[in-house]
Amino acid sequence: MKKFIEYFTDEHLTLLRSQLLFSGLNDHEIFMFIQYSQPFYANIRDGKSIRIAGEYSHMTGVMISGSAHLYTVDYEGNKTLLKSIGSADSGTIYSMFDYYNSLLELTANEDSELILIPPEKIFIAEEKLATIQQKIVVNMIASQRQAFLDLSEHISCLSQRNIRDKILKFLKIHCEREHSYSFTVPFSREELANYLAVDRASLSRSLGELKSEGILDFRKNRFTILKTNIFKYE
Repeated sequence: MKKFIEYFTDEHLTLLRSQLLFSGLNDHEIFMFIQYSQPFYANIRDGKSIRIAGEYSHMTGVMISGSAHLYTVDYEGNKTLLKSIGSADSGTIYSMFDYYNSLLELTANEDSELILIPPEKIFIAEEKLATIQQKIVVNMIASQRQAFLDLSEHISCLSQRNIRDKILKFLKIHCEREHSYSFTVPFSREELANYLAVDRASLSRSLGELKSEGILDFRKNRFTILKTNIFKYE
């Protein structure tokens, strides 16, 4: 990876301003922090992947444009889908609190840009940037709240006893999140099977059964709940 400052433009400043990690900072403060922290930069083309390990594994990642799926990879090369990350969301992918010492893989859903910030540049106070660093730490704590919520939702899906219940739990979460009985999920069938830790053929069969029972309808990754009494939301 190369240093972000070599690619930094006014457009990037606009993108960073919209990120939760830099909330409350003005353009000058953001640029000062980028100059000081010297983040690493990666441009990931649509459909391509990068792996993050070694010296980068403890850094705070921010998706500043585009979107991607985040996977962990075990020693045999098997991948587990953790979540979908978009710059329009909080943008913070992970930090030293989340997947420390894990091999991570990001697969872009569209052309995307990522920066990685060394944690010492955030947590070790520099006299001239102490106020800026304090704001970023507060924002990081806020971003971790969403990370823990995502993890809790994932565990609640995986803890269900059978594929059918895993599917219904996953769809209920999205129904409540979107406040709608019709919504689009960020995963293909293969990705959803990976996320729920089930066989793809078994997933397709269970979805077909739910559809034939009139509980839901779907087309690709667009779902509509038909029996709304089982998915009440406030």
